[in-house]
Amino acid sequence: MELFTYQLLVFILICTKYGNNHSTGAPTDACSTMTPGHTPNTAQSCSAIYTIQTDKTQYYPTDTVLITVSGATGSNTFRGILLQARTLNGNQIIGTWTVVSSTTQALTCNSVTNSAITHNSKTDKTSVQAIWTPPSTITETTTVIKATIVNVYTTFFVNCFNVTLTAKQANTSTNATTVAASSTTAGASTTVTSTTITTTTVQQIVGVQVAVNWTYTSGVTSVKMQITNLQASQWCAFGLSLDQDMGEDHVFVCKYLSTYNVVVERRINSGGYSPPVLGGTGGVFNSTTQKVENGVVSCEFTLSGFTSSKRRRCAIASLSQTTSYYPLIAIGNLDSSNNLIQHTSRTPLSQTVQLNQAASFSYNADSDDSSNTSLMKAHGIIMIFTWILFVSTGVLIARYFKTVWPERKICGKAVWFAIHRAVMISVAILTIIAFVLILVFESGQWIPRNETREFAHSIVGILVICFAIVQPIMALFRCAPDAQYRFIFNYVHAAVGFLAFTLSVVAIFIGMFLSAINPDGNKRWGIVLAWTLWLPVIFSSFQFVEFYFKRQESRQKATNSYDLSNTNGHAVPPDETKEIENNPTRDRIKIILLVIHILVALGLALTLAILVGQI
Repeated sequence: MELFTYQLLVFILICTKYGNNHSTGAPTDACSTMTPGHTPNTAQSCSAIYTIQTDKTQYYPTDTVLITVSGATGSNTFRGILLQARTLNGNQIIGTWTVVSSTTQALTCNSVTNSAITHNSKTDKTSVQAIWTPPSTITETTTVIKATIVNVYTTFFVNCFNVTLTAKQANTSTNATTVAASSTTAGASTTVTSTTITTTTVQQIVGVQVAVNWTYTSGVTSVKMQITNLQASQWCAFGLSLDQDMGEDHVFVCKYLSTYNVVVERRINSGGYSPPVLGGTGGVFNSTTQKVENGVVSCEFTLSGFTSSKRRRCAIASLSQTTSYYPLIAIGNLDSSNNLIQHTSRTPLSQTVQLNQAASFSYNADSDDSSNTSLMKAHGIIMIFTWILFVSTGVLIARYFKTVWPERKICGKAVWFAIHRAVMISVAILTIIAFVLILVFESGQWIPRNETREFAHSIVGILVICFAIVQPIMALFRCAPDAQYRFIFNYVHAAVGFLAFTLSVVAIFIGMFLSAINPDGNKRWGIVLAWTLWLPVIFSSFQFVEFYFKRQESRQKATNSYDLSNTNGHAVPPDETKEIENNPTRDRIKIILLVIHILVALGLALTLAILVGQI
């Protein structure tokens, strides 16, 4: 009996211990104190066996901060983690978190979703990463990132591994800020005071040549990047993408600092066109060599220790040695704090590579690269003005201005016809010029189908170009206005023009989402959306004016016919109804509407062209 009682007691103690272990993450009741309920155990004295690091010590409200918690050595593993961002006094949890590592998950604290990060399994971990997003409104300038780390059930550390961040207000182009950044690791505190100049340095990317190759031996991928003509305060990177588009990519950046030192970084691009942030999942990244010799910048590193892991929600797919990737090459500038500025050159390569097979690829951003980019920009700008401003104006004049300026001629032709013909011939010429520019930019190669958006844009665009060329050719062979079958030309001419105009809107819309355009959110396609909404407004306005005055004209004719034809038995002379057909009020309204349309179309086209030119 005593033996049974003893065994039962041991069983209860074991169950109680493991029941409190929280192998799938910290409970919400640990949010306030950040202390695990591992009774009767207490927190250990601080020891420098773990580190907590950030990719920046200062942040703006629109920034994100990458937090990395890792062991000081490869043998310093841990099983549990709880990450929070708090105000300096520690009373308020602030900001939200995004999961990066597959071994972590977001936690809801104080009814705020994603306000902390914790583990999702009890497996041993050498490091975890997470992205912290500051609150949109900054009320305190100092934020403390706190980490509670559990080695095993009986060994855990509370308030030992913290890092302090400083919030900055939105800066202008040049802003000198004194930064007091303090970090606490394992109970030891250091304070660093420095002056950061946040001006940006923009240099032209000319003549940069990139060569990347790697070898694979016994589970280790040894990567070598060699960049020629990279200047100080510039960076070069290659990404591994599943689809040749930015977003959910693994990125490796070689930075040539203003101090002429070289740094290699592993980053992830988890948000489409969002800037890549430090960190990554899948394999162990180990930097080996960074140097500059004879004008060649070299960054070498290894990738090893890959383990199979399932993709979790809100996390990008882990880097894999067996997956085929499309390489992406990007080059850009660094600001005066050596932070990445958006790339000025980005190229997806058509070949695919795997990390468990030897591979090599290269890219030359030679002196013609900037001019080639200019060809793409010129194509877009010409098409924007041609199909937003010129075509719409030509269509409106042909449809609604045939009775305006009846006594005036240009080169012996009616004013509306002369203007319409000149505008539409210009459209055909400009469209051909834009087509030649993009043909040269693409080196005469057709867009491959796997580049979905680009391929769709090319198909719609070539239809628009064909219609634009066919229209003036048809006009050359049209029959006389009073010919029996002239109506066929009129219908076909109108149908082809309508199709071309409609498809041009589609092509411009798709164009705003191309990877080469690199849209900054809603600005560019928002302008195209405004243009699309404006078209029915202006055409409906003209149509209403036509309908209103035709109705008035019909009533006036009916009145004149009844009153005048019966007075003396004679019909109204033709010249007395002429004023009704050529109503000056109607014509003035049309001209006013046309001027308004031209101003709106010009404004939208100019704004969109400027944004495209800034790519």
